[in-house]
Amino acid sequence: AEALQGELGEAMGDALGCGGQVSDEHLAAIEQELRPMFRTLPKTSGGRIEKRSLRYLVHRYFSRQSSLHIRGFEPNRPTNASGWGDTDILSQRVPAFVESVLQSKHKLSLGFDLRDAAVMVATLKQLIFDSQSAVLEEVYETQLRPTDQSLTQEDLGQVLETYMVLWMMGGDAEGIDSLLEDRKLLEDTLPQWQTVVDFVKGEVRALEFKRRQAPLAALTDASSRPGHNAMNSQYSFEDAHRVVGSITG
Repeated sequence: AEALQGELGEAMGDALGCGGQVSDEHLAAIEQELRPMFRTLPKTSGGRIEKRSLRYLVHRYFSRQSSLHIRGFEPNRPTNASGWGDTDILSQRVPAFVESVLQSKHKLSLGFDLRDAAVMVATLKQLIFDSQSAVLEEVYETQLRPTDQSLTQEDLGQVLETYMVLWMMGGDAEGIDSLLEDRKLLEDTLPQWQTVVDFVKGEVRALEFKRRQAPLAALTDASSRPGHNAMNSQYSFEDAHRVVGSITG
């Protein structure tokens, strides 16, 4: 068991980079969310779950938390499938991490316990956060916006719409540029685009509502900052990240 935990820790470190750590409190909170589902899954004689069940557990967690599906955890993924697409929004770090854990030399003899699943989820959540930051920074750079300057609500809308096109189109740089330059082409290519725009606007309104109607709660969860004027609609890079996280993460 210690050897498996060591492999998980090493894989997590490789995925998150030097210094990547997840607190025991955060892992405990994830375990609490996973526990009801974990209890229903078939177990080995040692009370652990096999690779297929771990895939299912992680897939269920993220599908309940957001609209995001982590490549490699599809319930119908063939057991021996090993190919990964090149345009995954989470780059190649997720597939490498997933495979390093699922192909652990201890998996056949031991399986995975609840803490193993929590470590997997926590690492993937951090990778998602990092990926969102990278895409959002790309949008700011493309629009010549410094990340340390606040945005108006109109500016934020432009940033978020561009972010969503990048998110939905993946690595198709040429296609992304064409869509951003031609609104009609964008709506024809992505028939659900207006629904996406409406949803994004709804998330921004939800942030504004919390700031104005529940300022203490907004301060507690960092939706607002000390000294922030709730009647002045200004948004930081962190605010933009919070909104995209509520949509894509």
